[in-house]
Amino acid sequence: MDLPAFIAAAGRRTRFTSTHRDPLQAARQFIAEHGATTEGLALGKALEALAAMHGDFAESDLYLFGTETLTLIKALAEARMEGRYAEADWLTLL
Repeated sequence: MDLPAFIAAAGRRTRFTSTHRDPLQAARQFIAEHGATTEGLALGKALEALAAMHGDFAESDLYLFGTETLTLIKALAEARMEGRYAEADWLTLL
């Protein structure tokens, strides 16, 4: 599935709203702490896709995330669409 379909599916899988004031920083912290785990690697892939504004995902990729991480991905996608971060902030993720 493409990036928009992945984001929509992530949003459907969680009804919660992120409590992170700075979702990009929260994602960076998660990767710093858990980057070698399957969930950390998958979050890194999602961040790269958001930074590049495209990516390919399998339906099974959604099952790599816990509810909190899916909520974070949803918040990151909303932040990307709203332009909450400078483009340079996103490009550092590539």
